[in-house]
Formats: sequence, C-alpha cells, structure tokens
Amino acid sequence: MTTATVTNVRGTEQTVTSWLASPAWAVILGAASGSACVAVRIFFRLLQWVFVQQTGMLPVAAATLAPARRILTPIIGAALATFVLWMMRRLAPDLRFEEYVEAVRLRNGRIPLLATVWRTASAAFSVATGAAVGREGSMIQFATAISSWVGERSPLRNLSLSRQVAYGAAAAVAAAYQAPIAGVFFATEIVLGEWAWSDMPQLLLASSTGLFISRLLLGAGPLFPVKGSLPITHDLLWVLPLALVLGTVGPAYQKLLHFSGAAKRLPFALLWSGLAVGVLSLIEPKVWGNGDAALLGIVQNKTMLAGIVSVLACRLAATTFCVGTGTVGGVFTPTLFAGAALGLGAGHLVHNPDPAILAICGMGLLMATVTHAPFMAALMAVELTGQWHLLAIILPCNLLASLIARTISRESLYAIATPEPAQ
Repeated sequence: MTTATVTNVRGTEQTVTSWLASPAWAVILGAASGSACVAVRIFFRLLQWVFVQQTGMLPVAAATLAPARRILTPIIGAALATFVLWMMRRLAPDLRFEEYVEAVRLRNGRIPLLATVWRTASAAFSVATGAAVGREGSMIQFATAISSWVGERSPLRNLSLSRQVAYGAAAAVAAAYQAPIAGVFFATEIVLGEWAWSDMPQLLLASSTGLFISRLLLGAGPLFPVKGSLPITHDLLWVLPLALVLGTVGPAYQKLLHFSGAAKRLPFALLWSGLAVGVLSLIEPKVWGNGDAALLGIVQNKTMLAGIVSVLACRLAATTFCVGTGTVGGVFTPTLFAGAALGLGAGHLVHNPDPAILAICGMGLLMATVTHAPFMAALMAVELTGQWHLLAIILPCNLLASLIARTISRESLYAIATPEPAQ
C-alpha cells in the first residue's frame, strides 16, 4: 500500500470519527444542560416551599397569604437577593459575569461559572418570593454556563466552544419550556445569530436530550395546554391587524424596559421592587411570579376583558420595576404573557367567538417583535399550547410583525436587556 493510500485511509477514518463524535458530544452537552436546568428549577421549588409552603404556581400561593405577608415576602426575598450580590462583590470583586448571548458572539463561548452561580443564587431568592421576572432566564443562564464549563473540556478540537454553548442553550430552552424545536431555533436565531444549517442535527440532538431529561424528572406535556383543537374560521383574519399593531408595540415595550433601568439608582433598589410586587399583589395576586398562572388562564379563555386589563397593567408595572432595579431573572415568560393578554383583549374587543386563538397568536407576535426571532416565536407559541395547526397562520404574521419592529428599531430585546454589555 502506498503512502498516499495510507494517508487517504487515515483521513477518511478521522472524518468518520469526527462525524460520529460531534453528535455524541451534542447529546452529552444536552444532558448536562438539561440536568442543570432541572436542578435549578428544583432548587427554586424547594426555596419557594421554605417561604410560602407551596411548590406550585406562585399566584396561587400569594392568594392564600395574609395581606401583610403578601407584602413582606417579596421584600424579604429582595433583601436576601441583594445580600447575595453584595457578598459576591465583596468576596470575589474580580469576577466577571457574561450573558450567554454575548459570550457566544463576543467571548468565544466562555461563561464564567462562579459568577453565574452567585447570580443564580440571587435569582433564587427573588424568584421564590414572587418577583415578577422569568425564572427560566436564570435556568438557561446557569445551564449554558455548565455547557461552557463542559465544553472547555471537550475532546473535540474541531468544535468551537461557542457552538457547544449554543447546543446547551437549545437543550436548556427545551428543558425549561418543553419546546425542543423552538429551542433549536432559539439557538440559531438568538444565540448564534445566524442560520447554521450544518449544526442543525447536533442542535436537535442536544435539544431532544434536554427535553428527555426534563420530562423524566419534571413531567411531560405542554406547559400551557389548550383542550382540543381550536377551530380556524374567518374570524382568524383579525390576526393580520393584530400583527400590525404588535409590530409597533414591541419596540415600545423594549424602550419601556430600557428606560426602567433608571430605577437602579435608587438606594437598595431591589427592596423597592419587592415592595412594588407586594403592594400590587394586594390588587392582583397574579402579579407574583413569571406570569405562568395568568398566561394559563388566558390561553384557556378563563379571563374576561376587565380581568385582562387589571392583570396586564399590574404585571407590566411590576415586571418593569423588577427589571429596572436589576432583579436577576428573565423577561421571556412575562413577554409571552403580555402578548397573550393583548391578543385575548383584542379577541374580546372584536367579539371573536374563540378569543383564545388570538391570545396564542399574540404570544408569538409580541415575542417575534422583541426578539427579532420570528421562527422561534411561532414555534414557541404552538409548542407551549399544543396547537400545532396554528403554525401556518402564526409564522407569516410573525415575519410581518418582526419586519415592522426591525424597521422601527434594529435592536432586539436581548441586546437591550443585557445588564453588563461587553466592552
């Protein structure tokens, strides 16, 4: 056998080995990320039980508490969250925190694990005591930090750390939201910011693994199930003007979150956000938490127009103030709620016989306008509710709404909401 032939054979063997190793490593990253996501979720539940003796939806727990305790609990949680951040700055002043999107695009995927652990601990106290932010944001951040830590020890030299963190992000979204396909598009449209077609198989493997871990440990099924299949009638044409409206509302929603950052200048800012959540929960207990209870009631059409206005106004004020004061958490689920509330409200105003359809469309539309990720947003709406037949309607409307939003503002929610932008 000639030297050239031997070289070709070895090259072929290395190519085959690499082709097999990359999917296998994606599964490992998916398992690590999904397990980390589930671990944080369980930790949040345990801490929530410590404070309110319930592990279910926070608004249900809030409704059972005495008024004084309903006010004090978020304040106590905010105080403990503030203490954790103070300890982090005192014990480890040189720690640098990186959001996973910025880490992938600007830092080659390197996410400092210790800083993320500290911030996750701070988020745990806020989330467990009713802060009006998304718990999933901290879950995904921690999971991607674990993916980065595992990825730095990868035996594969031809797979960049940024790609590996993106695999972990897909798995984390799948684990947090029971939405594996949306997780794949989250990783491509938001985390990577490009259509990485060659990575699609690995992203899907990682995402499916994260979903498997989540279903194994937390249970299965859509997070916000809608019974039966909602009928498609001519009344659904109202989704087109809804897309036009939410296409302009999205950038305004982003600006509101952006300008709320001025609240960080307040002394003991997080305590003020805890007070705001507590006081507003006296008016509407659904202010507590990430909005899951309110969102479930909306997509199941259990909320009347007056109730929608009340919950939306209170939650918007609470979430804006929590984000503005620097509460560690996300705004993904609160944004899904806001879109669903606007959609359901529109359905009632136009006397749609089944306004829950517009609520589901509204979820995807507002998310598409603020993230500039129309495919992910459409898939998220149908995976969360199980209404897959609406995808053909939601997706083109999402593309339209996203185009309008991009015309008004080139920045997406993830660019604006970054607390510590890369220098």
